[in-house]
Amino acid sequence: MARISTYALDAKPSLGDKVIGTEASGNSLTKNYSFTDIVELLNITNSTALADQMIYAFQWDISSGRDEGTISFISGGGNNTAFSAINTVLISKTLPGGMSVANYAGLFDNKTIILAEVGNINEYGTYTVTNIEEYDPEPTFFKLTLALSAHHGSIKKDKYYVFSEFVEAGADVDKHFTYIQSVPATVWNIQHNLYKFPSITVIDSAGTVVVGEYTYIDNNNVKLTFSAAFSGKAYLN
Repeated sequence: MARISTYALDAKPSLGDKVIGTEASGNSLTKNYSFTDIVELLNITNSTALADQMIYAFQWDISSGRDEGTISFISGGGNNTAFSAINTVLISKTLPGGMSVANYAGLFDNKTIILAEVGNINEYGTYTVTNIEEYDPEPTFFKLTLALSAHHGSIKKDKYYVFSEFVEAGADVDKHFTYIQSVPATVWNIQHNLYKFPSITVIDSAGTVVVGEYTYIDNNNVKLTFSAAFSGKAYLN
């Protein structure tokens, strides 16, 4: 075999090119590895160590138990489920590469996330994580409740998926919401989904600022009460 230094340099390697390596297990055999396989390995084991993402294999067959490093539905199955139909998933506290995210995954609570197929980002769903909790029947998994934002395609068996925080391009850093009360009323019940307790300005149909009593039900809902019925708008910021 010629010395490696005598081989010509390839200025433009492609994913189909191969490199020589030694198998870590077995008989330490020398093998060829394609760049495609190496990139896939780095991706699915989270070896690139991107701080804001986790990668999971979608497990549809749970007849022999739920595997670590997977994302799945509570009852299993679900191959080719449209991303638009997903509202609850289980994610492992351990990633495919063996890294624990037990103390990290909770940071996604109330965040907007993207679930996208590795190698085909046209298959995705974006959601708000409205709740994340340990799944009591299987405490090595988290149960996530999701509210759909956008989607295309479906989730497929044996594929790997990026789970990462998602910020829409051009999105305002400080979210706001405008509520229109078209029918005169003394009580306005507003669901704004801003995940905060916003400041509120109310105007009537003539553009006059109106002051009332505001009751924050939670960080997504507020009740406005006024002394007289009127229609108008509420600006929440």
